Amino acid sequence: MLTLKSWTSFFNRETPEFYKTVKVRAPRDFFNRAEVFIEDIQYTTNEDLLGMNITFLVKLLFDNFLDHVRQDKDLYDYLLDLRESYSHFLTTNTNLLGNNLREINRVAKFQWSLSNVSSMTGARDYLTLNIDIHPREVNRIAVFFDDWDCKYEIPLDMDLNELLSLLFIEFITEIRNGLAEETKKEIIASILKKWEEH
Repeated sequence: MLTLKSWTSFFNRETPEFYKTVKVRAPRDFFNRAEVFIEDIQYTTNEDLLGMNITFLVKLLFDNFLDHVRQDKDLYDYLLDLRESYSHFLTTNTNLLGNNLREINRVAKFQWSLSNVSSMTGARDYLTLNIDIHPREVNRIAVFFDDWDCKYEIPLDMDLNELLSLLFIEFITEIRNGLAEETKKEIIASILKKWEEH
């Protein structure tokens, strides 16, 4: 009986949760635009919204995507279109960067690179934002992508780094292109609601 007790206590132990660090990669000007968008929200509300930052914004975009996944929406075409429309923002001219490349866990075709040189001709200055994602959410996306591999002939071959980067780039592009006033108000109201819940 002692052995059984030790085994059951082993299974009942609380295991520490190790968050996965996801790297959101985009040109610097996208991060600058996100900062201005957040400042606009603070100006509009006339409040100092502590904790309202780019990390919060990206997590909100990811939560929104997860809601669609949990509702069992077929997002395959959406993600193909997302990649086709915005993946060119994720690649840099590696010949200009030389030895400044840093390996990050990634899908082989997805090129991450860091540039510390802002005066390169023809090259954009890129930033990487580290965001911690809960293991449950990481697992949910992994299962989501695995299900697609079984369902579709052409695998998506996307990882969490690419997904979050593309969601962020799409959002900032939409803001830059100019949202309808009603849509902008809805987005800001949704962001403020999530911030209050946070």
